Amino acid sequence: MKTEILRMENVITEDNDKTDLNNLNLYIFQGEIVGLIGVNEHGKEMLIQLICRNTPIKFGRIYIGNNLVNSFRHSDGLYNKVYVIEQKSKLVNDLSVADNVFVLRKGFRKYRINSHVLETQIAYLSKELDLTIHPDTICGNLTEYERCVVEIMKAMVQGVKLIVVNELSNFLSANDLHAFNELLRQLTYKKYAILYIGNHHEEIFPLCERVAFMKDGKIIKWFDKKDMHQSKVLPYTIPFADTHTEEAKNKHRVLLEFENITTENMKGISFSLHQGECAVVYDKSNRVQKDIMKLYLKNKSFLSGICKYDGQRLNPDNYAKYLGKEVAVIGENPIDTMLFYEMSYIDNLCFLLDNKTNKSRITKKIKKSIQLEYDKELGEELYANDIHELSKTSLYNLVYYRIHLLNPKLVLLIQPFGKADMYLRRHIIHLIRILKRKEIAVIILAVSISDCLYVADKLLLLEEGKVKETYYPDTFSQITDSN
Repeated sequence: MKTEILRMENVITEDNDKTDLNNLNLYIFQGEIVGLIGVNEHGKEMLIQLICRNTPIKFGRIYIGNNLVNSFRHSDGLYNKVYVIEQKSKLVNDLSVADNVFVLRKGFRKYRINSHVLETQIAYLSKELDLTIHPDTICGNLTEYERCVVEIMKAMVQGVKLIVVNELSNFLSANDLHAFNELLRQLTYKKYAILYIGNHHEEIFPLCERVAFMKDGKIIKWFDKKDMHQSKVLPYTIPFADTHTEEAKNKHRVLLEFENITTENMKGISFSLHQGECAVVYDKSNRVQKDIMKLYLKNKSFLSGICKYDGQRLNPDNYAKYLGKEVAVIGENPIDTMLFYEMSYIDNLCFLLDNKTNKSRITKKIKKSIQLEYDKELGEELYANDIHELSKTSLYNLVYYRIHLLNPKLVLLIQPFGKADMYLRRHIIHLIRILKRKEIAVIILAVSISDCLYVADKLLLLEEGKVKETYYPDTFSQITDSN
């Protein structure tokens, strides 16, 4: 007989008169990995919060290990034995692995700490998980993968039986994600239960025994292993195909050339990018992407090779001449890192124009002209004084139309689909297509390629610092099959 770890029955929650979870039913048994895909992000944060802590609910019941811990009648506010692994680390970076795993936990009451005992316990956990992590390693020096492994150790020591894994593909490379998923499988043999939350069924289906699709705070469909096929998923997804048929006018003009570029992680990489073209750079180790970011964002020089931009040879001395004018960057999580929330929409939209126009101040007349130009595309949001009140979709409009207004020749996108639900991912794809139609070339640095293929004109598959294969739209299906 299966041992129940989590059961949520008809749970309804409200926040500021808005329903977050709407009659939600979810159950997880010992030793299984259950997937959860949000068609939209509605209710996801509330779900994680309720699993971890018994906060008030409007209706329903929540059981942990067959014990009623929360109901519409009573919520005690206590924390449950659940551990969440996500992009935000729960480790103290200045302390060692041993200190984080054993000392920083509830119930630890020793005043004298025997380091030998801690090292022995870490060695035991490492052996149990078939891993090697030194107990004296400072957590700030760990890789993202190692950090996640240490958090697994921390969860085991705390005695939890349910681990929530939240959108790992947003920050782990493909290789690390594969290794971590194998570790999760090992945990199920030790009778741990895993709730695996992600955005892509291609990522989740191979790992999970059952998968739930959630929309508007409600489970709309359960998939068992026998049902996990692309054809059966289609009714619960939204189309990403482009209905616009206009082709770029100048695609034959070469804008960017890498000729045998060698860096710490690149081993003689060569490729070219044409005006209005989109190239996806996909390296499962995520090391080459980081080198490209350093080249363009930190003026790092390469060890050997030639890089040409618009026919001009680039070097660290002339990078700044192009960056912010003809070369733009949209970073990871741009609505958190690229917007100024104390400024109005139009001031944010015009933020980069002073670099382009060499004017220290964009006048009201210019701003008014820009509002008239973009009114049809952006509508009322264009006139917002407080961007805090705007939706995520409107904020992404602001990020991408800022680049559209700047009109660079090349834009570098760093993991553009991270932390985006299905509807937002479709909108980001639409925004990238708008940049391409303006003849702006696009390079996407991504750790997951599922959404990138909808806008890509080519994909560079890298292995061990070299271009292993270049794929074009008519061969994209081979990438999906092999990755």
